[in-house]
Order: sequence, then structure tokens, then C-alpha cells
Amino acid sequence: MGMNIAGCIVKKVITSQYDLEELFGAELEFQGDISFAEACDLERDENTIDVYCNAVGCLIIYHAGQSYDVSDVKEDIIQFVLFSLANSYFFEQYHEGKLQRRYMTVNGEVHEDEGTGVLQEGDDVEAIVKQLLDDFLEEPIAKQLDQLELQRYAFIEQDQDDEGDEIDTTPKLPH
Repeated sequence: MGMNIAGCIVKKVITSQYDLEELFGAELEFQGDISFAEACDLERDENTIDVYCNAVGCLIIYHAGQSYDVSDVKEDIIQFVLFSLANSYFFEQYHEGKLQRRYMTVNGEVHEDEGTGVLQEGDDVEAIVKQLLDDFLEEPIAKQLDQLELQRYAFIEQDQDDEGDEIDTTPKLPH
């Protein structure tokens, strides 16, 4: 059985909550440590992200229904949705803000196919994402996903600015 997960892999050193807040352009609140299985829970709160970082990069997991505009991220980034229950897969890769590859399939039918790169039509998107996870983080993470401990953060909603006006509280990548 395949995975049901959405997230991004970014080749950026994240050493603090502040670094994450800068990336998402939103305030975050640390919720605690969680397992990879908890991060993949389809019933999870849409207003949270789960983060695993090492010395060279970061895996960020979010609700399977979430995605972000990652086109302005300066670092190399891959955003993915692996939704085997619905036989739907999405992959996009940017290098220094330039789209390298965008590919989406639903029930085996290609819906988006833009750019060139590591992922070719007919490839197993999940296998490619796992390979790139290892490449980006420079260690064999994909074979040990079940042993990963991640940190969960919740977006802090701010409904009004300093003048009392309503503001858009939707977190956005990148900043």
C-alpha cells in the first residue's frame, strides 16, 4: 500500500522556529514531537505542519489537501502529494525559483506535465520523491520514515492587524 501524504522537501538549513516562520510568512506555535505515522494521519488538523530537519535540509509534511505556492523559494524545493487512496500524485520541483518539473496524475491519467527532469511520464512518483528526499537531505531517510520523529507546529491565526482591520491568515510559502 502506498502513502497518503503531502509536503515539501527544501534544501535549506532550518535551525529554529523563527526560520520556519520566515519560510511560511506566518507565526507558528510548537505543539510537540510526533511520529511519522501521526504526521501522515489523514484526519490531522489542516492548520499544522510537521517538520524534520537535519544539517542540510528539511522535510515538511502538511495535510493531504494542502499545497502552497513555492515558486519564490530561493532554495531548491520539491512539493509533492502522494495520495494512493485516490490514485492521485502531484510533483513539482523548483531550482532557485525556476520551475524544473511539474507533473500530476489522477487514476493513471496525466493532468499536468511541464518541464523536464528527474521524473518522467510513467515513473513511480512515490519512489522518485523518496529518492529525492535522500538526495536533498544527504542521508538514507526514505527507508527509515517510520522511525522519524517530527516536530508539529500550528499556525497562529491573526484575524486583525494593529489597526483592527481583518487580515488574510492563510499561511503562504515562501517568504
